[in-house]
Amino acid sequence: MSHIRKQLRAFAADMLKGSSFCGSKVFASRARPLAREEVAAAFVYTSDEASEDVTTDGVQQRSIRLRIDVVAKGDEVTKADALDDEFAVYAERQFAADPQLGGLANASEYRGATFAMTVDGEKTFHVMSMTYQVTVFTRNSDPETAL
Repeated sequence: MSHIRKQLRAFAADMLKGSSFCGSKVFASRARPLAREEVAAAFVYTSDEASEDVTTDGVQQRSIRLRIDVVAKGDEVTKADALDDEFAVYAERQFAADPQLGGLANASEYRGATFAMTVDGEKTFHVMSMTYQVTVFTRNSDPETAL
């Protein structure tokens, strides 16, 4: 098995594959440049976590921030709109359909998005970062198993 954060990243990455925007180019915690022929890709991270003991026998509540960075290159207006229309709508529907992320989490809540754009030579790059707050219960002696 693996740490619950790794399991969450893998599940979310698989869940987000299939959008018309990124297709299968969704990766768990792997930053990499877009290849010349690639137009868009998404990357799933667990950017931070806070935990607290909720029982005296070692049950912990973990509050994990799951971040999805979508990187796209292309026209300033059409790519910005496609990030919303083709990826954000798809991602939000996927999370709404399975807020417990396949039983790994007790809950997931959409917290917001940020947007950035940069121009490198003749190419415009767009980045949309979506954030979800994920609640998971584990035992402090077993960070691999969700309760």
